Amino acid sequence: MNCWTRREFGSLVGAACLTAVAPRVARSQASARVVVIGGGIGGATVAKYLAANAAGIEVTLVEPKARYTTCFFSALYLAGMRSLESLTHGYETLAQRYGIKIVHDFAAAIDPVAKTVNLKSGGKLPYDRLVLAPGIAFKFDAIEGYDEAATEIMPHAWIAGPQTELLRQQLDSMEDGGVFLIVSPPNPFRCPPGPYERASLVAYYFKQFKPRSKILILDAKDSFFEQELFQDAWVRHYPGMIEWLPAQFTGGIKGVDIKDLSVKTAGDTFKGAVVNFIPPQMAGGLAQQAGL
Repeated sequence: MNCWTRREFGSLVGAACLTAVAPRVARSQASARVVVIGGGIGGATVAKYLAANAAGIEVTLVEPKARYTTCFFSALYLAGMRSLESLTHGYETLAQRYGIKIVHDFAAAIDPVAKTVNLKSGGKLPYDRLVLAPGIAFKFDAIEGYDEAATEIMPHAWIAGPQTELLRQQLDSMEDGGVFLIVSPPNPFRCPPGPYERASLVAYYFKQFKPRSKILILDAKDSFFEQELFQDAWVRHYPGMIEWLPAQFTGGIKGVDIKDLSVKTAGDTFKGAVVNFIPPQMAGGLAQQAGL
C-alpha cells in the first residue's frame, strides 16, 4: 500500500482536478467558472491547485466561517502539546497568493439546470463546474438520547473548534482516577484512526498528570484501522490504562443518558467522568439535499 504525505495527496487531488477541467477551459474563449463549496481540507486544496495550475479558471470558494480549525492534530491539543490557535487558519493566502474569490456565506441550494449556487444571503453564484466538499453531518437520530443539545454535555469534538475546547476543559477538570469514555462510531466516518489516536494522546496526558485515570473505548465496530499497532503501543506505553470493547462484546451502542454521563449497550451501562461521544456520520447537509 502506498503511503502519501498530505502535500503529496494534495498534489494528486490537484492533478485530478486539472485533468477534469483544463481540457474544457482550452476549448472555451471565456474564463471557466469553478465554484467550490466548503473551505475545509478537501475544498481548500482543490481550490488552491485549480487556481495555481489551470490558466483561465476563475475559482470561487464558498465557506461560511472566516477561520478553519483542523481536526487532525487536535489530539495534540487535548494532550497539551499544541495550542488550538496553531490548528486554526484563515483564507487570506488563498485569496492573496492564488487569486481565489472567497465568499463567506452559506450555500443554501444548488440549481443544476441553471448552474447556480444559491446563497443564504440571497445572492447567486453561476458556475461552469461545481465542486462539493461539504464536510460531515451527524446522524443525531441514530442513538437514543444523543441530539445536538447533548453535544454540550458529551462533546463529539469531531468538528474542531468550540467542541474541542469543551472536551479539553472537561479532561482538565476531571479528577485523577476518573474514567474517560470514548464512543467510536460505525463505518463510514471521518478519520478512521482518529478515536484511537485521541485515546493514545489523552493517555499520554493522563500518564503525566492523572496517572490513576482510565480510558474506555466502546466501539460500534468489531475492529479498527491499524488495530494491532495501536493495541501494541497501548500495552507498551500505557499498560492497564486503555481498554477497548468491540460491538461483538457489548452488543452495540443503544443510547445515552446525559444526566448521569452513561452509555447504554445491549448488555450493560457504562459511566464516565468525561464522555466523548462520536456519533454516526454522513456527508454534509448540502450533499444530502442535492441527492449525491
